[in-house]
This record gives sequence, structure tokens and C-alpha cells, in this order.
Amino acid sequence: MKDHSPSMPQPPTEAKTAPPDSQTFTFGDWTVAVTKSHIMGSQCEADSPCGPDTPSDLLCNYCRYERELSLPSLPDMVFADNTLQVQHREGGTITFTALDALRSVNTRESSVQVAHAAVWREARADCQGAQKVVEPFDWTYTTTFRGTLAGTLRTEPTEERIDLDKLKVREEIKFYSEVYLYDDELDDNGCTKCVAKVRVMPSGIFVVFRHYLRVDQVLVRINDTRLFSPAGANFFLRESSTRQAAIEDLKVPAPVYTNPDIVWQHLPLVEETVDKIICGDSNSASV
Repeated sequence: MKDHSPSMPQPPTEAKTAPPDSQTFTFGDWTVAVTKSHIMGSQCEADSPCGPDTPSDLLCNYCRYERELSLPSLPDMVFADNTLQVQHREGGTITFTALDALRSVNTRESSVQVAHAAVWREARADCQGAQKVVEPFDWTYTTTFRGTLAGTLRTEPTEERIDLDKLKVREEIKFYSEVYLYDDELDDNGCTKCVAKVRVMPSGIFVVFRHYLRVDQVLVRINDTRLFSPAGANFFLRESSTRQAAIEDLKVPAPVYTNPDIVWQHLPLVEETVDKIICGDSNSASV
């Protein structure tokens, strides 16, 4: 099964002075809003430098991230102004941003991550960048973020599933966008990237939020959250999954495990969560 969206190219490098590019598209009761801008700088960007007493709403992006995140470092490329949001006419929103995604990064490594970090460090004992793995946080920036819900939205358990086979059917693409949130090459020894994509078709709205991790000679992991709202519905089905495999267990060519849009099909499922996001206070979702 495929997501049926173009393969992810490398994140665009835009001039810092480029104005944000914003687009909206309304489909039934839902409006998709996308904002794309430049990569966040690596130091304070304010004309008058931010300080400890600067109100949160007046901080530049860099200082806001430094203040609000408990991470000793940030990914090399953070698209702080990039946003993908889906809003219902009654006011409920589902939003994807780099800041919220990074809030879900573990500030302490799990035992599994430590074990992989040890293998990676041993394989690159002479690499200065390998020292990064001893920092007391998840140095891969793996996120379990599933979207920020606000307004009139609520969630409930469900046994309904997104029909991925139906999404294979070719139909008109009314709106499509791919929004980069953050990216890091792990000191040239792998890749960690976070991307949100949205596709609107006559049959509904399909969103994929993906964190892709590749640590060379160690592992490939993909955390996916897929959301689908059928045409005319006031809800989204949401499926979140973790798929992971050691590089040595992946019997595929290197070009496959370096392509997130292909390799996810070769990774065993580790964990999965399914629920329904509903707009309104009604006792049942409508279609």
C-alpha cells in the first residue's frame, strides 16, 4: 500500500528574506490552511535581542524554541513558521507544526535508543559527531506527535479503519501540499525528518504526518499518523503507527531504505493506535 503522493524531495532551501507562502482550500465544512517559509536561524533573529524578561509572544522563533523546549540542541533545519492546519467551520482545528512535534521528543533516551546509540557510536569511534549521542535526550528527534487538537474537536475509540485500498483509486487531486517541519542529517550518518502532507480529492481529505529516521548501519524507523475525512463527514479517522527494523534485517537495496515513501512497506509494525476525531457535541459522527 502506498500513500499515493509524490516522493519526498530534499527540503527546499529558501532565502531567509522570502515572505511566507500561504494557501487555503475549502472542502465542505473543512478548510485546509498551509503556510511555508524559510529555515529558522541558528541564533536570535530579533532586531533587539530577546532576553529572559522578553514576553513569550514577543520572542523570535529561535528564542521561543530555546525557552519552550527541554532539548539541549535542535535539528539542523527547523521550519518554524511552516504549518498545516485543518479547520472545521464550527471552529475545531487539527494543526501540525515543528514546535509541537519537537515537544514530543523524549528528553531522556529509552533503553532501546541507548542500545542503538551504542552500536552507532562504536561503528564511528573516530567520528566527532558521534559524541552527540551521549547527550541526555533523544538525539534522533523521534516524535510521537499526532497533531494538536483545539476548539470543538473531541476523540473517541473506534473500530473503523481508513480504507487505503480505496485511496489507491485514481481521482482528481483538488489540492495537494507537502510541508517540511524539521530535518537533520545526524552529522552525515543518517537522516531524521518530519513532514506533513495533505491531499484533497472528491472522496475526502487525506493527511499524512510522518517522522522518518535512518541511522546508518543501525536502524530505520517510521512514525506515521494518517487522517482521513470522507466527503461530507464531520470527523477524521486517525491511525498512528510505529514501524521499525534493524538495517541488517532489511533485505532491500539501500535506495529503498533511504526512501520513506517506499521503505515503510518493508518495516514490521511495532505499535498502532486508532481513534476518531469528531467535530461538535453530538453523540455520533455524521457523514
